[in-house]
Amino acid sequence: MKIISGVYWDKGRRSSNQDSLLFEQVNTKKGRVVLAAVSDGIGGLQEGETASGFILEKLLQNFYHQLLSMIGKSKGRSALRRSFLRCFFETNCILNQYAKSKDIKLGATVSVLLLFRGRYLIAHLGDSRIYRVDQRGNVKQITEDHSLGRNALTKCMGSFSYQSPDIYEGRIRGKTGFLLCSDGFSHYLSAEMMTELLHPGEIEEEEQIEKRLREIAGYELKQGEQDNMSALYFMCSR
Repeated sequence: MKIISGVYWDKGRRSSNQDSLLFEQVNTKKGRVVLAAVSDGIGGLQEGETASGFILEKLLQNFYHQLLSMIGKSKGRSALRRSFLRCFFETNCILNQYAKSKDIKLGATVSVLLLFRGRYLIAHLGDSRIYRVDQRGNVKQITEDHSLGRNALTKCMGSFSYQSPDIYEGRIRGKTGFLLCSDGFSHYLSAEMMTELLHPGEIEEEEQIEKRLREIAGYELKQGEQDNMSALYFMCSR
């Protein structure tokens, strides 16, 4: 499986960037395995960058300590789902303990995608998003926003009671692109713009991806976007 990727990460018009991105890929005897994730620290609470960075650190640890081994042993999807759920639960507990020790509130969204053996598995909390763009340029938002509009999250991870993530699964057919992004990057992003700029059939190099992500971000800024803007786009072909 061939994979190319590009990243955009910018504080926008905020004083700091509380978003975090993760992209990891490993060649195994079962083929290439990819872990991609985005996490957006909650504005209005303390240490959003701490929350988002720690969540992705724990996901990366789980990837190397559990998921790769499970995939190598041909464990089923239910076992992989349980591993994600345990990781989410344990991470939420640690964030709770950290917040109590400092007498603060903190939290972040998290959307993570595991790609293996021609399949993908997604776990999701919050209003960051994961989109799929197929080889014909058709766009689908895979994740559902856990929000009641801007600045009104109904689910996230942090110093709150544990909330179970949404789980999504699917197969990769042909040349496929995945966009993971924080809400600051997606507020003014249309399916038509994604088809025009992120069509898998029209991208051959990583430099093209990064240029097109910058073009989308520039459009968002012109529309008045104020938030941090982070995006990871990768394409895979079997």
